[in-house]
Amino acid sequence: MQSRFKTYLFINLLSLFFGSTCFAVEHGFKFISFVDYYGGIEYSEGYENLRSRLFFRPEYSANFDNSNSELVISTNLWAQPVGDPNFIDPYDIPNEAYFSKKTELFDITVGQKLVTYGFADIYGPFNAPHSSHQALLSLDDQFEGRRPDPLFQLRFYPTLEDILEFTYIPVTRPDKEQPDDVYLSETQDTVIWSNDPYLTDNLHSFFLNYKRYGENFDIQLLYGWYTEHTPDFIVNNISSSDSYDIKPEYHHKHTIGAAYATRVGNTTLSQDFALNITKDFSGKDLAAQDSDITVNTQILANLPWDILSQYTIVYCYFFNHDEYDRQSDSRAAEYLAEQFHDFHNQPYQHILFFVGHFEKSFLREKLKAQLNMGFFFSPNIYVAPRLAYSITDTSRLETGIEYTFGKPKDIDLRRNPSNDNFFIRFIMQY
Repeated sequence: MQSRFKTYLFINLLSLFFGSTCFAVEHGFKFISFVDYYGGIEYSEGYENLRSRLFFRPEYSANFDNSNSELVISTNLWAQPVGDPNFIDPYDIPNEAYFSKKTELFDITVGQKLVTYGFADIYGPFNAPHSSHQALLSLDDQFEGRRPDPLFQLRFYPTLEDILEFTYIPVTRPDKEQPDDVYLSETQDTVIWSNDPYLTDNLHSFFLNYKRYGENFDIQLLYGWYTEHTPDFIVNNISSSDSYDIKPEYHHKHTIGAAYATRVGNTTLSQDFALNITKDFSGKDLAAQDSDITVNTQILANLPWDILSQYTIVYCYFFNHDEYDRQSDSRAAEYLAEQFHDFHNQPYQHILFFVGHFEKSFLREKLKAQLNMGFFFSPNIYVAPRLAYSITDTSRLETGIEYTFGKPKDIDLRRNPSNDNFFIRFIMQY
């Protein structure tokens, strides 16, 4: 593991050295650094020190003379200075590191880069590329979200309004799950997470994306055949009396989608439609993801008093839901199905949830107040107020709360076990 990481880092450093010393004319440098603290405020558990973090993200870029080319190298570094020692995973240190060349008809990009598809900002069904951190303390944490992959990307511009994009990802990473194994109380099984940094048993992901930008109407079409970053699970036996280790496994998946964005009066409306076809289309495997149709509707509107608002409505339909094989122990099968269906965010055949975002600036935009609210197919309501104050042009102070009304879910295999918490963060950015 360490030798592979050293080789990977050495290749990145060579690219940086040769690019910056031999060809680059214009250099750029960005730097983000912050220190933050998270405290748990879940009523049933009392106050808890969750995490302190010292974070650095330097980024170097070089524009090449007379060739319309660019080199970008960025890294992540963090450590926990207070409490139990904790450091960043070495495989998370390289962030984006890519070389791109542009011409009138096409662009070519090689390296490690984030790719985003669709119009939805949150819960977008087009955002199939890249793994993500699934046990976030803050759901909108911009520093621990999606993780870039090594890729080759070709963009073709047949007209000024049209873009045809092909992306090939040779190897990707699994989603980052909670650090501890999970004991399933009713069946006495244990879910054991994989420590593999890359999904080498399921190589090769392909994405084909078409975009057209019009004066008042934009569209996107997507097809993807790719390694799914969310695991299915290997359940060899369903029993309440015998205990087993349950391990994750990863499969390829198809996504076929269409999306549009348009202006409606003073608002912006967008919708992303996606058909996701998994390995277990029949629904017979209780520990696997079901195939689904997902529709994400997003509305961006300006409210009175200069309040910016965004509304997201997500609907999902799961094919062959609850068609799993119950074998001889139906009680154990129903318990395990509840655990894995909740983990895969498919507790019902139809789900519908709503997320609202509101923000307003004060003090000549030095102070920004935000409020996120979520209604997730349950009686519980999620609220997350945020405040950010710009001390100078390069520094700001942020604070926020993650709070869900009601008790935490009574599920052993909660994918994100984080409960109510607050944070405070001091950021410097150059």
